Amino acid sequence: MKKLFLLITINFSLLLPNSALAKSNVSKSYFDTIAKRIDKIKSSIPIEYNQYVQLYINEYTDYNNTEISTQLSKAFYYLPDIEKQLRNSKLPIELQYISFALSGMNNQKISEEGGSGVWQMKYYVAKTYGLKINSYIDERRDIEKSTEAAILYFEDLYKIYEDWNLAIAAFYSSEIEVNKAIRQSGGKLEYWKIHNYLSPLAQVAVPKFIAGIYITHHFRNHKIQVHTYKPEKTDTVYIKNWTTFDQINKITGIDKNFLKEYNPIYKKGIVPYSIKKYFIYIPSSKIKIFKEKEDSLYIFKDKEPLIVTMPDNRPKTPKTANDTSAIDDGSNYQNIEDGNNNETTENDEIEKPKPKTESENTKGKTLIIYKVKKGDGLTKIAKKYHCTITDIKKWNNLKKNNIFPGQKLKIYVIKSKTSNSKKKKKKKR
Repeated sequence: MKKLFLLITINFSLLLPNSALAKSNVSKSYFDTIAKRIDKIKSSIPIEYNQYVQLYINEYTDYNNTEISTQLSKAFYYLPDIEKQLRNSKLPIELQYISFALSGMNNQKISEEGGSGVWQMKYYVAKTYGLKINSYIDERRDIEKSTEAAILYFEDLYKIYEDWNLAIAAFYSSEIEVNKAIRQSGGKLEYWKIHNYLSPLAQVAVPKFIAGIYITHHFRNHKIQVHTYKPEKTDTVYIKNWTTFDQINKITGIDKNFLKEYNPIYKKGIVPYSIKKYFIYIPSSKIKIFKEKEDSLYIFKDKEPLIVTMPDNRPKTPKTANDTSAIDDGSNYQNIEDGNNNETTENDEIEKPKPKTESENTKGKTLIIYKVKKGDGLTKIAKKYHCTITDIKKWNNLKKNNIFPGQKLKIYVIKSKTSNSKKKKKKKR
């Protein structure tokens, strides 16, 4: 049975939302009712009711909160897909409500601490788990890709703390912050026993998470109107060269606000050139005019007002195999074929001849083939071979972070590390 904090020693009027204060004779029964509702919510993650949770429930139910209806509408549209990703990864589906609680399902939200996207993921975390972030692109704003990264991060955090509430606190703040609070509490490993030792930033996540679960289950009890969120029907089009939302708007008439909302990863409203090509979502009703006027998107005239002029705005031809510096937007990589060396061996590492072409992150390194074992993840493999998740994904042309036992991955390692590995194996024999 979950613990119920009925706030007997607290001044109730200080915790009541304006909508509740407007109603006379609100008593302790108001809090008792919320406590009972939370206690009845089925959750594999322990959720408790107390004054900290009530403060965020107040924010949701305040009659001055004009955004909650839209936030809930978007949540009910996007959360089922996030839940599906969590189920496939065998993580608690309740984690989906963290995205709602932290961002209100606004994938363009940026926190004061630098978090971005629906998961409010920090830069170093996003890069660690394979998301692309550069001058023009921020994949933290892509709900599907950022959820994949969040899942990997949650998996690693739970391995550390073996407690989901502690993992949630670390997800929003950092492991350093949570570890410090644990030490200051005398080694307590239960979230509510370290809550007061956390910084104000770190104290936000868990109470907001619980309040988010509550309001998504009981918004009707607070007379919050939620309308069905119906995104506009879109089509995907590939962009062949540098262009901007301003230019697309000028040529095709597609509203810039639409482009920003449906293509949030382009943080400056600029679609850069890349060998892999980027795509954007446009209204289906505009697909014909887009195709007809597409060539004009890539013609920039200096004299036209409000249009960005890009230098050397032409598709670039890649240079020779020995020179990979032609294009650098964070997406260039060398795709080295395995050739005929596909035989299976008992070892999980097989040395390969040094490839003829080298990119910046393979130069001076030796190619090995790593056979994925049960329990392996990209994070574990990256740490083992002193590389990054992004490196492994580029070397193997992986679009997602999922790998499976028996899969063979190309890994480039420093020669000394390869020879040391061999010596260790010989000693074992």
